Amino acid sequence: MNTLAIESSTESCSVALQTGDQVLERWVVQPQGHAKTILPWAGELLAEAGLSYAQLDRLVVARGPGGFTSLRIGLAIVQGLALAHDLPVHPVSSLEVLAESADPDRRQPRLLALFDARMGEVYAGWYEQSATARSRVGDELLCPPDVLEAPDGQRWFAIGPGVTTFRDTLRSCLGDQLILPDDDCDTVWPMATALLRLADSVSPVAGHEITPTY
Repeated sequence: MNTLAIESSTESCSVALQTGDQVLERWVVQPQGHAKTILPWAGELLAEAGLSYAQLDRLVVARGPGGFTSLRIGLAIVQGLALAHDLPVHPVSSLEVLAESADPDRRQPRLLALFDARMGEVYAGWYEQSATARSRVGDELLCPPDVLEAPDGQRWFAIGPGVTTFRDTLRSCLGDQLILPDDDCDTVWPMATALLRLADSVSPVAGHEITPTY
């Protein structure tokens, strides 16, 4: 199956193509420029794999939450491709993509995925790993970081650009319930390769049915 994935929820932008066991990817962190980057990258990856858009079987996209402008750019491009080439789209939560990007081997039992939502708020999702699957605990949240409450008495590992922005606040309000990455660790971003792995977890929709989550 030939799958094209596009992730543009944040300053990070990535495009990935899977054909059989081969995975090709482009990725960059840039505050602006997603609109000028995504389609050329998609064309490059298809050319590298010797494919055309007509040979794609499906698209996968991060549906949000995320930055208003960057998110809409990715969704608009995917919608256009889906309608032009009659392709199904698998829309995946951007927070789930972040969790998968941070822990693809599912070694962390509990994750707190965080995006900086601006205006002093975060997008947050609590994810717990069972023997068979990772699942979200409760709803996706948009709130100030100092009102976050851990779902239980366990310890949660925090990931994502929201950690970089609100590290001190998170340490203050959640204390020992939260494990923070080292100060010198690189920020974890949601990646299109994680979208490829999550595609089958979401039912496909038609291009005109894609809706963003802010």
